[in-house]
Amino acid sequence: MVIFTPPAMTPRWDTDMNFNITVPELCLIRFCVRDQMTLFKSEFVGQYTMPFTSLKKGYRWVPLLSRQGCSLDPASLFVLVSY
Repeated sequence: MVIFTPPAMTPRWDTDMNFNITVPELCLIRFCVRDQMTLFKSEFVGQYTMPFTSLKKGYRWVPLLSRQGCSLDPASLFVLVSY
């Protein structure tokens, strides 16, 4: 089954997130996507976790996985990484 999401339904966030990391070898980065259903309820959509040292600079596609670790292809996040 293929689900098409029109561009107007695709969210876009222009938010900078800054972190101070003192031991990058022990750091994991987790991307978690949730759908805000109501003011107090949100539903899990997908996630991806990777070692900080594997994160490369520049524009990157981050694939999303289900809770069980199965691929949700083609669902992904497009992020700009700089450090």
